[in-house]
Amino acid sequence: MPNIVFFIYNISAVGGTERVASVIINELAKRNYNVHVLGLYGDPDKIFFPFEPNVKVTSLHIEDLKGVRKILYSQHKIRQFVNSNHIDTFVTVESIMATYSVPSLAFTGIRHVVWEHFNFKVNLGIAARSFARQLALCFADRIVTLTARDVQFWKQGAWYRRAQLVHIPNPMFLEEQKVNDSPSKTVISVGRITYQKGFDLLVDAWGELPTELRNEWKLLIIGDGEDKPLLEKNITELGIGSSVELVGATKAVFAYFETASIYCLSSRFEGLPMVLLEALAFHLPIVAFDCDTGPEELIEQGQNGILVDAGNVSKLSQSLAGLMNDDALRGRMRKYKSQRLHALELGGIMEQWSSVLK
Repeated sequence: MPNIVFFIYNISAVGGTERVASVIINELAKRNYNVHVLGLYGDPDKIFFPFEPNVKVTSLHIEDLKGVRKILYSQHKIRQFVNSNHIDTFVTVESIMATYSVPSLAFTGIRHVVWEHFNFKVNLGIAARSFARQLALCFADRIVTLTARDVQFWKQGAWYRRAQLVHIPNPMFLEEQKVNDSPSKTVISVGRITYQKGFDLLVDAWGELPTELRNEWKLLIIGDGEDKPLLEKNITELGIGSSVELVGATKAVFAYFETASIYCLSSRFEGLPMVLLEALAFHLPIVAFDCDTGPEELIEQGQNGILVDAGNVSKLSQSLAGLMNDDALRGRMRKYKSQRLHALELGGIMEQWSSVLK
């Protein structure tokens, strides 16, 4: 079996990228691949999403290094790592990490796969991310995107392309759950509290709901992040604290999916959101912004959810209110069987990953 390493920014981080990476890594390990995880940062003893026992985890611990010294040291250590572990395939998790991996792997002959988790149009205001994507296009062997739409974005934005582009969606790794016939009047949203996830827009939309609905229902935002103090301030200023709860990050997140009535995705942008796959596994009706990329591939308008023009807070509020007020519609959405989910089954996704890694 080939020796594979997944190169991750922070092995101790908590987020959708880390969650889906851990699923793919663990499935490969179960299939007897020799899998390593290499992080720039993080403590191998403080990993939030656990790995299989046969996955070997290493951190470069570059927390104290800055500038050119950090880059040169990292490149030296990555080269040392791939040589000493006889790595055949190097998977860079997150395209921005190609600024480290592309120079480190130059002239080694090691197969290089770059795995995009956002989409090509989004650089989060970081020019290095856009540059890293062009590096990947020129020097990587394969680039894996999460959606077919993003493959087109990469092709249109390439200065030059050597890499082969392939899209592999995030897997529906949860089995289909039993429908809860008596859910609580709760809307949930899960993710890191950052600009990307748009929880500020969700809170604004919640503030626009009729008072009687807010008295009847609760909004639970499950996750932590750097924007939490801003969000708390926003909730206080809107005077909606009695119906909104910031739950924090938890490993027991599925307990909230089990009892909720609606899932809301308010992201400004995505790759292919794991949380939507989880919501669909729990038969939750979804209200989501039609952001780039992902929601349009999973939500069938009016069947299993409602797609709202990206960033339109009033429309988000109206769509939530409509679904909260309509017990029959929520019931129909919970019973709807989507044909799109077959393409997301874990077995099929792992077959695609196996062909990329061979």
